[in-house]
Amino acid sequence: MNNLISKITDCLILIFIKNAKPEKKVSDQVTRRKYAYLEAYVSIIGNLALAALKVVLGLMLNSISLLADAAHTAADVLTSIIVLLGFKLSSSPADDKHPYGHGRVEFIATFVISLMLLVVGAEFAKSSYSRLISNAEVKGSIGVVAVMLFGAVFKEWMARFSIDLGNRTNSPALVADAWHHRTDGIASILVAVAIIASQYGYYKVDAIFGLLVSALIIYTGITIALGSVSQLMGEAPGENELNEIENIALSVSGVSGVHKISVHNYGYHNEISLHIQVDNGMSLVEAHDLSERVERIIEENKNCKAIVHVEPIVE
Repeated sequence: MNNLISKITDCLILIFIKNAKPEKKVSDQVTRRKYAYLEAYVSIIGNLALAALKVVLGLMLNSISLLADAAHTAADVLTSIIVLLGFKLSSSPADDKHPYGHGRVEFIATFVISLMLLVVGAEFAKSSYSRLISNAEVKGSIGVVAVMLFGAVFKEWMARFSIDLGNRTNSPALVADAWHHRTDGIASILVAVAIIASQYGYYKVDAIFGLLVSALIIYTGITIALGSVSQLMGEAPGENELNEIENIALSVSGVSGVHKISVHNYGYHNEISLHIQVDNGMSLVEAHDLSERVERIIEENKNCKAIVHVEPIVE
């Protein structure tokens, strides 16, 4: 399935991005922005169509869960717009106040997306609870169920498409947008079940599932918010990444040890610093040349700016 999604992504890149050459990992800022714009535009068009369909059906059926699902889908349009704005602002060049660029705007965009999820989830939790108390009648239709299941499949494709582009560009904002799609797809399945139940007179199932949809939205919003805040506060890299950097440095002849590795994430690039240990008898010039070789090989492999400090081995 993932290979099929990747092939579809490659086709869309070739169709909509001029002179594009689909890549599995994108390093330069311009290409990252184009990939993000593609994800946003596909999401906006797809979500507008689905949201309009769900609103019409929700009003016809008097279904709060269907309207909640429609609002969730519509909210995805706004998040995609935030993705566009986030990548636009993050591409601004470095200045005196921001010497490392504006890449962390992507994390701020991700946090804004999470807040929008929380607001939507809270509003429809309130509406669903009111509907649960009143036990309002909900009409059911197998045709609508089919539409909802189709929407769920389509949203899962959009989620995987966004994750694919997010992984290629190492963008948390695109991955966050993908979770909007995925939760919306799960919500559509819950709504389909609620409509089937309503045909047999179990109207409260609609309100209960409306609450479940709201809870799902809120949970996703909290998870994404915590992740984006952690990145803004300077989240430590994973053990695998630290080991990879260490192994790259140790691959350079003359490096005897590596420690004090620091990675600072600025969205589209990282700033990496580390200390290498060298033989006591190495001259200052040789140690300086060695540090520059280590910096170059790390920068080539990690798409970053590297700073290497040299220390003698203390016996």
